[in-house]
Amino acid sequence: TSGNKSIVNNSSDYDYVIGSGPWGERADLMGLLVRLPFHDAAKFHRRNDTNNTNTNATTSSSSLAIGGADGCVDLDSAENNGLKEAIDLLEPIRQKAFIPAGEGEDEAILLSRADVWALAGNVMIESVGGPRLAYKVGRVDAADCAGQGERHVSAESTSSMDVERAFVEEMGFTHREVVALMGAHVLGKASKVHSGYDGAWVQRNDRFTNDYYVDMLHVPWQRDTETVEPFGERTTWHRFEGMRNMPEIMLQADVDLAFQTTGGWFCSRIGGEFIKGLSCPNATHGFAEHVHEFAADEEEWREEFAVAWEKLTGMTESELECVMPDCWTPEESWSASQSSDAAAAMDGTTRFYGGLSLFMLAWHIL
Repeated sequence: TSGNKSIVNNSSDYDYVIGSGPWGERADLMGLLVRLPFHDAAKFHRRNDTNNTNTNATTSSSSLAIGGADGCVDLDSAENNGLKEAIDLLEPIRQKAFIPAGEGEDEAILLSRADVWALAGNVMIESVGGPRLAYKVGRVDAADCAGQGERHVSAESTSSMDVERAFVEEMGFTHREVVALMGAHVLGKASKVHSGYDGAWVQRNDRFTNDYYVDMLHVPWQRDTETVEPFGERTTWHRFEGMRNMPEIMLQADVDLAFQTTGGWFCSRIGGEFIKGLSCPNATHGFAEHVHEFAADEEEWREEFAVAWEKLTGMTESELECVMPDCWTPEESWSASQSSDAAAAMDGTTRFYGGLSLFMLAWHIL
């Protein structure tokens, strides 16, 4: 059974991931490695059965889903700008990570790209104070990534209906789960060279907190629109304090989770004290109440995020299985000073998961 399996290798070379890189600061790397599995899985589309209620999308029937967590993002698409850096960072690890053969099995199983990407996202989130996250393996990588580029909703979308169609109707999330997933914007930042947007969502963008929701509601933000080549028009809501714009930003898709910014409302400010003639009113759609809920209760958000993230990274038609008996993301249990022989001698249920120990150790000292 999968309960006694762990992921091991014989490498002690950590040079792949230690040091500086094109991602910039540590928080930027975090955001990048969380963004990768999100973009991988968010291509999921239901196929034929519109009444299918399998929100985990783990059915083996090929008639129900297209795309999902399959180790493929179309790097020719502008939606995926910057992700090549994350893919290149993780590829040497993917080449070394495998599950050894268990009792009655003939050979070890190499982890797929999608498995490694999902695990990297889990490690990032947990290592900065996020909730314990479930981890399973068995995702099958697609052979061709062409056409797997477009996300369901543009960051410039001004319609909550776009978000509902894409994530609730198409992917099977609840409104509460969608809002919970958006809270991952608390990590990392947007890069102007990759997207036309520039800035972090919160001031402390290397901690997994509910600041994304708290700041959206209780801090004033001012709308700014500019044309950024080659992307075109970009709408950014800047944190506004002391009569000037601050570095932090919200995107239009973020803001419309909680505020009504279109449909006859000519407003240029959200959050903070309501100013008649300037401030946008609160939205009344199915997402808005959860922004307020998660701003008021961080633990509720953390619990819902863990559920939604497991559903997102499990959006595949492949049958997934746990690596550890408790099905949580494996935890580091040996250091670089310990040889692979010492690690191999440890019990399979506590032994660290080899190929990603390379990644985890580097993360702690990056």
